[in-house]
Amino acid sequence: MNIENIQTQLATQIMNHHKTWSNLLVNLELGNEASSYWDVTLEPTNISVELNNTFFTFKNAEFRFDINSGVSYGDDVSIFTKQVSGKGSYQFIDDKTIHLTELKIEA
Repeated sequence: MNIENIQTQLATQIMNHHKTWSNLLVNLELGNEASSYWDVTLEPTNISVELNNTFFTFKNAEFRFDINSGVSYGDDVSIFTKQVSGKGSYQFIDDKTIHLTELKIEA
């Protein structure tokens, strides 16, 4: 499997790793304000892959989320973007597929 394929699969799996991004949102300590939306964008070229030990690092992921600070839902909503970097590991499932096994973000 080539590096571009690994980068593309990792980018998709990182962007969809709901537990990690939900935890980041909780750790932002928004107080009484609530978020109802988040999204992550990560270009595969921003992932560095080490083939020998199935380790990777990434940079410049965009974590976008909203904050609803109004009394009623939708009264006062703001969208924020946070740049996030991180690292992790993966494993080969077969000769065409990898699986993200660990993801740690550095926000």
